[in-house]
Amino acid sequence: MKPELDLLDTVSDSRARVRAHPAWQTGPERIYDLLRTATKLRAMEITAGMTSDAFLTEAAVPTRLPELSEAERKWISTRPVNSRTGPPPEVLRAAVDRAAVTIEAYRKAVPEGQVPDAFPLGEGMTAGDMVRVLAVIMGVASLCEKTAHRLSRLETTLAHMPVSQLMALLAEMCPTVSEAHRALAVERLTYRVGRSCRTSPLVRHGDTVIICPPLVTPRAVDPIMLRSAAHDPRGFGRIGREQGDRATAWAEWLRATPGAVVAERVPATRTDGRSAGDLDVVVVDPSSRVGLCLEIKWPIEALSLPEAMKVENWTTSAAQQLDRLRAELRAGMATAHLPGDWPPFESIDWTWCVGTPQQLCLRPLPTPEVHATSLRYVQALGTPPDLSTLVGVLVKPDLPVEGVHFEVAKRSFSVGRRQVHLDVLGMSVDRWRPRFR
Repeated sequence: MKPELDLLDTVSDSRARVRAHPAWQTGPERIYDLLRTATKLRAMEITAGMTSDAFLTEAAVPTRLPELSEAERKWISTRPVNSRTGPPPEVLRAAVDRAAVTIEAYRKAVPEGQVPDAFPLGEGMTAGDMVRVLAVIMGVASLCEKTAHRLSRLETTLAHMPVSQLMALLAEMCPTVSEAHRALAVERLTYRVGRSCRTSPLVRHGDTVIICPPLVTPRAVDPIMLRSAAHDPRGFGRIGREQGDRATAWAEWLRATPGAVVAERVPATRTDGRSAGDLDVVVVDPSSRVGLCLEIKWPIEALSLPEAMKVENWTTSAAQQLDRLRAELRAGMATAHLPGDWPPFESIDWTWCVGTPQQLCLRPLPTPEVHATSLRYVQALGTPPDLSTLVGVLVKPDLPVEGVHFEVAKRSFSVGRRQVHLDVLGMSVDRWRPRFR
């Protein structure tokens, strides 16, 4: 048997054993125990004052968010500790309205731009439709978390309701979203084997839906709706193409560089007339003959370590793609068709780079003299004084230094009879931010 077929058999067998594991057939008590553990860890983080924000993350956090409304505050303060009843309609409406404002604040705070409301998510549903549904779910989750914090009762953090009740609630709170799209949104947001609980945060057991607040955060609305849509192989290609169209944000930012001219999707052809590919974004300073070629990738924002590693894989693949085209251009096997009034390609001192929207790739790239950066990082630098200065910081980025700007420490939590150990970042009092050298 060929090695690759043997590997595929091994992977298939492992997946089959995971699907057959008895844990998937356990009752609701086990599901509740798992979700309570998640909420307990989150509650302990809040109590300890822990945050996981670093500079590039904080850049996407709004400074002003809505507080609890008077209706919510009054209901929480007068609720009996042992009550298991849900809030009245006016309190629920206040929570949903607050969630909608919070979601919009987070989305608008993203430096590289939010997903447009008209962004298609398949089957006629738009991002705006999904945002309205998520506002209801996040309103319920937020109200649960606020109640649990005020009453110091962990179990109130979880909300559960019949599926029919959730659909009726969505019909009342989202009248502009069609019944078919409300059902589609709930289906995509419901966890099942093969999906991530980070992007499908509803847990269903029989006719009951469980909402676990730590799995639902307004900061992650765009990744949640994009990944839940891209999970279906039929929709992945469409989502990827729509995401790629957002890469124009790079060219828009680069055009502010003094003395620089910018072109997008510059074609390159081989000597036989066949296409060699194209250069996504090309920036040149005609007076200094300095140039920058950017291969742009726009993956969905990573919410977990495996997703972050996938973004790094994207970056590695893009670097190899860029290196292949660079080699053909240098060898004269291909020609880049720059605008006619630009200096000749061979007269320019080129720097080659891969650009992503948010994430910096610190993994060493397999290609020589190809660099990686993110739009959020360069935006944090401010407007470059010239293209040479920008190129310098891409080649040698200004990054925080361990022992000066941060420390890596251990933090432990007791979960039943076990200990959970986490690596945490301790940030210095003097706030770091990237600067031009």
